[in-house]
Amino acid sequence: MRQERDTTSGLRLITAVVCIIILLLPGVVFAETLDNTTPGLNITPGLNVTTSIVPNVTSQPATPVPTVFLVHENTTITVNPPPLLIFDTPVIENLTCTIYGIVDPGSVNVTILSILWDWGDSHASEYHGFPYSHVYSSPGTYPLLITAWQSDGQNVTGTTKISVGQPLIPETLPTTPITSVPVTTGGPVMTVSAPVLTLLVPVIDGMNVTLNGNLNAESPGVTIESVSVDWNDGNITKSADLPVTHPYSSTGIFTITITGNQSDGQSTTKRITLELKEEIPALPGPVASDPSLNDPPVYLIILATAIIGVVIVAVVLITQRGRGTFPAPDIPKAFSPRAGPESENLPSPEELGTICSGTDVTPGVLDSIIRVSVEIAREGREGQAIGTSFVVGDTKKVLNHSKQFVLNPFHGYHEAERQITDVGIRGNIKEFAQLDGAFLVTGSGVVEAAGRCITVDMSQVNLPGGLGSRHSSVAGITQVTKSIGVVVSQSGGLISIFREGKIVYTINS
Repeated sequence: MRQERDTTSGLRLITAVVCIIILLLPGVVFAETLDNTTPGLNITPGLNVTTSIVPNVTSQPATPVPTVFLVHENTTITVNPPPLLIFDTPVIENLTCTIYGIVDPGSVNVTILSILWDWGDSHASEYHGFPYSHVYSSPGTYPLLITAWQSDGQNVTGTTKISVGQPLIPETLPTTPITSVPVTTGGPVMTVSAPVLTLLVPVIDGMNVTLNGNLNAESPGVTIESVSVDWNDGNITKSADLPVTHPYSSTGIFTITITGNQSDGQSTTKRITLELKEEIPALPGPVASDPSLNDPPVYLIILATAIIGVVIVAVVLITQRGRGTFPAPDIPKAFSPRAGPESENLPSPEELGTICSGTDVTPGVLDSIIRVSVEIAREGREGQAIGTSFVVGDTKKVLNHSKQFVLNPFHGYHEAERQITDVGIRGNIKEFAQLDGAFLVTGSGVVEAAGRCITVDMSQVNLPGGLGSRHSSVAGITQVTKSIGVVVSQSGGLISIFREGKIVYTINS
């Protein structure tokens, strides 16, 4: 009897709601008529943005793209801007191509899910972050496509052409040759090399352009004398070092020539092409176009959706009333610290000694870094999983191949307060692990810096698939220095130890 009464109540509820919808239908039709005769926003369902990107040219205007809101019948639909994809001029050496760049989400409401690389040859498409290198099997010109996907389904694609293993077309502007000549002074032969110039993606703020990068002297006993920048608008800037900022007076496409000069007369020249566009104020939106004759009226769609929703709700209410319980909502869980004992595959004292052999790193210092890395991997920070990296040993040379992302939080403190072997400093290490960049630690355990950007060439790094830019940069710095790298992976908490560009030990936290 009770079930029959529940069924009768449900049918009565459905009948009442349908009657209310029928009574409100004329008002909906009238509102639809007004909406069709009033100009407004026209937003196409299934928005999918594809943009052709020229290297060194941003795919979005200099000013942030505003989020568009469509308000209709007390309903708000948010359409986020597509991702921002910027990449630099390809760096080509024989058959190897390296691409540097950045990808940012279109707004704070979304995140970048993946970056797909299609190198235009027989290799399958790959998912990687920036920077990344690829080795072609034969000379030729290949189309490169880089596609970035947002969490809301929108994507942006950048395209360019890669020519490898072919003679270059001579530049129209003269360049100073980069040579290595033997110099003899009655003693052993000494090789003299031109300076190494590494450029980052230009920062464009309105009509102001800022060039940043790293310039290192490569010959013994010489220094960097100056940096000369020809802005291709009749102005030339000379500076002691990068960064350099220049205000342009007009829009257009400019090929900027950057030359780094050593005190021995040798120099290195690179060029960057960029486009400055006039900022156009955001318009209220396009005028609404006439609805297609084949499209069903909006009020019919609203009516059908309302009826289906009422039927579903009524069925659920009747079913759950009979059972007497309602299901608990499925609430997504945030990152929680890992429970259980710590990993048992930590390196033994003998293994620590083997890893540290040939460096200025003591086994005790490496053991302290490994233990704080395990804590970071297991605990995360503020409910979020985090990843970070440490470069320990050969500190002077590591500093020459890196630069600060942010202000160094360890600068100015006494060495006794910066010892990694001191358990009391681990709280600071965990807090600053959220910064972009790596920790730099001396072989004796003094924390020199946090938030350090590694600027070495990573074209010779060869790592297993699935490892990102953090692993590649640490592998690259251990290739050119006698340092040891420790990387905490944000996804999964795997800890990798690097020597000479290779993974020599892994720990599952």
